[in-house]
Amino acid sequence: MMQAGIAKWRSRKRRTIEQRAGLFGALSLMLVFCWTAAAFAEIKVIEADGFYIMGDNESKIDARRIAVQEAKRKALEQAGTYVESLTAVTNNQLTKDEIKMYTAGILMTEVLSEEMRGPSERPEIYIKIRSTIDTDMLTAQIDRYRKNEILEDQLKASYKENDDLKKERDLLVKQLAAQTDKAKAEETRKKLDHVLDREEANDDANRVWVSLGNKLEEGREQEQAVRQADLDQSVATLERAVAVNPRNQRAHLMLATIYQKNGNSTAAENQLRIAIKQQPSNPAPHMMLGMLLREEGRYQDSLKEFHFVARLRPHYLPAVFYVGITFKDIGKCGKSVQYLNRFLKDKRVNQYPGKKETAIRAVEECGGARPDRQRQNREG
Repeated sequence: MMQAGIAKWRSRKRRTIEQRAGLFGALSLMLVFCWTAAAFAEIKVIEADGFYIMGDNESKIDARRIAVQEAKRKALEQAGTYVESLTAVTNNQLTKDEIKMYTAGILMTEVLSEEMRGPSERPEIYIKIRSTIDTDMLTAQIDRYRKNEILEDQLKASYKENDDLKKERDLLVKQLAAQTDKAKAEETRKKLDHVLDREEANDDANRVWVSLGNKLEEGREQEQAVRQADLDQSVATLERAVAVNPRNQRAHLMLATIYQKNGNSTAAENQLRIAIKQQPSNPAPHMMLGMLLREEGRYQDSLKEFHFVARLRPHYLPAVFYVGITFKDIGKCGKSVQYLNRFLKDKRVNQYPGKKETAIRAVEECGGARPDRQRQNREG
């Protein structure tokens, strides 16, 4: 079943690669920058063209896919040069890798043209694309990840995996070019195809994460409206992504989020437990599982997950809040007030206004005093 799903996914990718590709081009890259104005944001437009000369052992499809991934890296470096000058970037003192990491997630691309050039024995694929960077979206993404260390960890892990896949792809491309034995060349080509599948699946998952993550992520005080059609399309995309790359943590987490929003808590829990089994020390699925279990009234089980996250990340404020509020759920007000006062005393508490108000009410209902009232009592 999985092999059939992967084959179907590959077929669909090949038919629609023009519409869904990232940044195209390869050995040469020409960037033309221009400005356009949007109603509430500044949009940076990048036009790029590039080509890739096919080797003896390469198919047209694989050659194009290789060009997509290689050009993405080169174009990203060019886009990063522009992004470095933005106030949001300079204020956060981001490294070059962090700049590329944040920028990669918000580049939106369309293919302008594609053609074959050169002699039939050494054909050249030429592609021209247009990419845009929404500076408001970039600023929001930087702010979003900077305030949520667990969320940022998922982005870093994804960036590292893509970098590792690129190294593996480069090695296989060299091996394929040097192969003279047809059987060995075919074996190498299959390995290369699998690496490209994983890279493209990661790209798909990343696009869904950027498109929906800020609207659905836990921690937003008001959930933004999302069309059901967009959710359904995202589920299909993410299910293909995990079929190709079962270890894609971000895809599992976003699938769980969408399943839960759609009311399918069983499927959501399954995705989170798969993610935990694959990477037990990743706090993100534990945190999400804890919230899901709490919503279902499984308070003791949810406390185990929140405590696990709190041990891994003692300074992660949402975990402190959820431990405290879950203790109140089960009637243990003493422990609840202890954790919630710790949450309220933290200087970062104003980043979570909704949770702050909930914590204040919970402390008062438990008969405890909130931190500022305690100080007033001591002063009086």
